[in-house]
Amino acid sequence: MSKNLASKAISGLKWGSASTIANALMQIGYTSAMARLLAPEAFGLVAFSSVILRFGSYFAHLGLSQAIIQKEELTTANIRAAFTSSTLLGVFFTLLVWLLAPYATLISNTADVVPIVRVMAVSLLINGLSSTAFSLSERHMQFKSLSIVETLSYVVAYLGVGIVLAYMGYGVWSLVCATLVQSGLVAVGAYIISRHNVVPLVKWEAYKPLFSYGSKMSVISFLEFLSQDLSTLLISRFLGAYKLGIYDRAHRLVNLPMYMLTRTISRVIFPSFSQIQSDIHKLSQVYLSSITLLAAVVIPTCMGIIVAAPELVYVVLGNQWGESIPVLQVLSMAIPLSFITMFAGIVCDAKAELKSKIVLTSTFIVVISALFYLLRPFGLVGFAAAIFIGELVRIIFYQVIMKRVLQINFGRQLQVYIPGLINGAVIAVAMYLLSWALRSQELPLLVILICQMAVGAVMFFVMTILFPHKLLRPQISMVLSKAGLNPNSTSYYGKVLSRYRESMYQETQEVVNK
Repeated sequence: MSKNLASKAISGLKWGSASTIANALMQIGYTSAMARLLAPEAFGLVAFSSVILRFGSYFAHLGLSQAIIQKEELTTANIRAAFTSSTLLGVFFTLLVWLLAPYATLISNTADVVPIVRVMAVSLLINGLSSTAFSLSERHMQFKSLSIVETLSYVVAYLGVGIVLAYMGYGVWSLVCATLVQSGLVAVGAYIISRHNVVPLVKWEAYKPLFSYGSKMSVISFLEFLSQDLSTLLISRFLGAYKLGIYDRAHRLVNLPMYMLTRTISRVIFPSFSQIQSDIHKLSQVYLSSITLLAAVVIPTCMGIIVAAPELVYVVLGNQWGESIPVLQVLSMAIPLSFITMFAGIVCDAKAELKSKIVLTSTFIVVISALFYLLRPFGLVGFAAAIFIGELVRIIFYQVIMKRVLQINFGRQLQVYIPGLINGAVIAVAMYLLSWALRSQELPLLVILICQMAVGAVMFFVMTILFPHKLLRPQISMVLSKAGLNPNSTSYYGKVLSRYRESMYQETQEVVNK
């Protein structure tokens, strides 16, 4: 990876991480407030409607966003073609979803979803108008500007419009309006960042390379949609909006922070992977480093959530959400696996290994469907357990593909999980012992949760930064170097950093020599 590309990637991670932290803090407040202002049915209706809209979006985009990022040589004609296609498809599918909305009752068994689906269909048009500008911003790694736009839009849409409307008694429509307002603000901001020619183009030559890649990506995205949202559709169909609301909030508590973290990384990694797609050695090294770092963060975080689930649910959501606790604990084992395997999917996208990804995702859908059927007697916990088992199967599938594509043996692929698993187990045990002691004293739940978070954070810092596993040390050293944290021997902290960097360097050399 060139120095310029690496510096852009690190800059993107810095700004993306800052935006992630800000959004995560705001979303905790937003989720807590809305969970107390609205009933579970409202979240269930919006969750189901969002699935319907995601279903339409995969056909509305036809993978053009990924094609813009992945294409090595992008012309002005390609950009005009992408914008023309996205806009026309956005208009078409907005109208189509509006007309077909009544048929959503065949799955949800409630007519309340029809007006919600129709209004939320406007998001397809908004996304069609903005997807080209947004993709160009990511292609050019303008993550600082994107992070600012996304953070400000969240403040206005969710903390402003959403909470105010919910307080005024607008119920489920407060969630709908907040979603549409944010989409509109992000669309405007993305175009300001990456202005492009919006004159329609009718020459097929400019469309062909985009659709050749994008159509396959659209099929993959649709299959991934089925694999990810099948549980939502089935719960809505067989258990109703109330149970779906319980499941959705549990899923959101663990999925949202993981999504915000990995989305930041993946937005940087996909352009980076695409630009070094022809160098197998570099690509494999970057892939393994990315997985090692991500697993070291995601696995301990989710294992901590398993221990702190009761306090987290009652403090953030409220006393009426107790049913979501066991669901949250099972999902906390499944969701980190899905985000870790995401990087293997990004490699397939960057290398245009789309047929393999289609076969893998299709097989996964069959497996997860069978698991849902077998575990359905266990209710929401059964659905969550099916997802966990399915993700274990998907890891095996992806390891086979990575062995062929990147020529990485299975042993090396499995090693990258070791630091995260060890750190996660130690952190979980420490948090469990603390929780057992504090719960026996019947302290306020907020006090217990704060203590759990503090112990988890301290343990994470000690095991990840101060005393990292030998497989993690090369990655820590690399991150410090790319982040510009250079030792300064004239100060106390500089000397400490110098000794720390020296120990990291020695470990890195040992690993390289092996």
